[in-house]
Amino acid sequence: MNSRNFPLKFWQNSLRQISVGDQRAFLQEAYFTNLYRARVFAIALLVFHVLLLAVDFSHQKQGLWTTVPGYIYLFYMHLLLIGALCIFTLVFYATKKSSPEEVTKKDMALLLLFAIFMLLWSAGLSTVDQLIHSQITVYLIAIFAVGVSFYISGTYSVLLYTIAHLSFLIGIRMAQPNPNIALGHYINGTALVIIAWTLSRMIFAARVREFLHTKTIEQQNVQIELSKNRVESILKNILPEPIVRTINRFGYPPPEYNESTTIVFADFVSFHKIAEKSDAREVVSILERMFGLFDETIRKYKLEKLKTIGDCYMFAGGLFTDESQTLEAVEAALDIVEKTRSISGELKSSTGNEWAIRIGVHTGPAITGIIGRWRFIYDVWGPTVNIASRLESASLPNRVNISKQVYELLAPLNKYSFEPRGSLSIKNMEPVEMFFVDRATPQSKDQKRNAS
Repeated sequence: MNSRNFPLKFWQNSLRQISVGDQRAFLQEAYFTNLYRARVFAIALLVFHVLLLAVDFSHQKQGLWTTVPGYIYLFYMHLLLIGALCIFTLVFYATKKSSPEEVTKKDMALLLLFAIFMLLWSAGLSTVDQLIHSQITVYLIAIFAVGVSFYISGTYSVLLYTIAHLSFLIGIRMAQPNPNIALGHYINGTALVIIAWTLSRMIFAARVREFLHTKTIEQQNVQIELSKNRVESILKNILPEPIVRTINRFGYPPPEYNESTTIVFADFVSFHKIAEKSDAREVVSILERMFGLFDETIRKYKLEKLKTIGDCYMFAGGLFTDESQTLEAVEAALDIVEKTRSISGELKSSTGNEWAIRIGVHTGPAITGIIGRWRFIYDVWGPTVNIASRLESASLPNRVNISKQVYELLAPLNKYSFEPRGSLSIKNMEPVEMFFVDRATPQSKDQKRNAS
């Protein structure tokens, strides 16, 4: 620190550095500590001076109370302190606070009253000591003890030390007959009280800096937590929530093999032709609207959105459960078809284009995991994905095309109607039997019973 700047920095380290809104909290914390230390001091001094009474009575037995008047005054000063300490101790414990937030102005006033009493009493005791040893040791100990033990702001500390020192000077002038000794006490006492007060200011300033530093750290922690929450929110919009939790707890998760996963592909019919003859912003706006409806649907059934590729929307079930969620995936697919149908008329009248969707659903094993280290995504691999994609391509507008595996899981439920569609040839795979699925109507249920 530059020595020329020290006085300025010293005076700036005051309560004014703390914002008005935080000053009360600072004072409550400081006086909470002060009150604890005052209780300790009161008990320690009380025990010590009770023991000193034995010394006082030994002086009395030796006849010193009559031959040296200072000794009986010393006894009275000890009694005064013991009585006052008993009162202060009782009040301290009767008003004891369990947290800084409970500290009130009355508690602060009590602490200041205790401090001024100790300084005045020590000044009085040093006055009495002029009749015995001509020492001011007790006064010097008291001014330093108060200075280093209690956090007291500048205005109050000036007031405390001024009152105490004036009492000290008056007492020395009245009780010390030797002018040379009195002058020495004036000089030494004044010099040391200035040092004690300066030390008190430095300690208070250090407490202010500590408080400001703590507040800064708290604010930084809040900002870090907000940033962490924002990042986590972004991650949850990119990755499934269970994966985000795994990353937060254990780091980058390894790929996993899922025995039974349901994959769904949804793709708009003739999208490229629509995109070629339509305004790009209009197309993007419609996709955003449609995909928003799809997002609501899969959240309803607690499925996982995997990604969108152009006009293709891909989601899955069974990734983080013990079940394949085939039923939920098909229900979501049928809801998506219904929602697309419900707004297709509106879109046709506003854009002149027919909006319809094809959907393919297949259930089977798959490998899942995160790919990439920059702008990474959560993805699914395996034949199940390829089959679901091919089923979507082989579907018809506003129909849900499912595999035999999905059909076998749904048929026993008696909730759906099915339309066999033959087999789908896939390179390097066995042919896949296909079925259109729809929710069963009373008429379709009757037809099924009649057929059986």
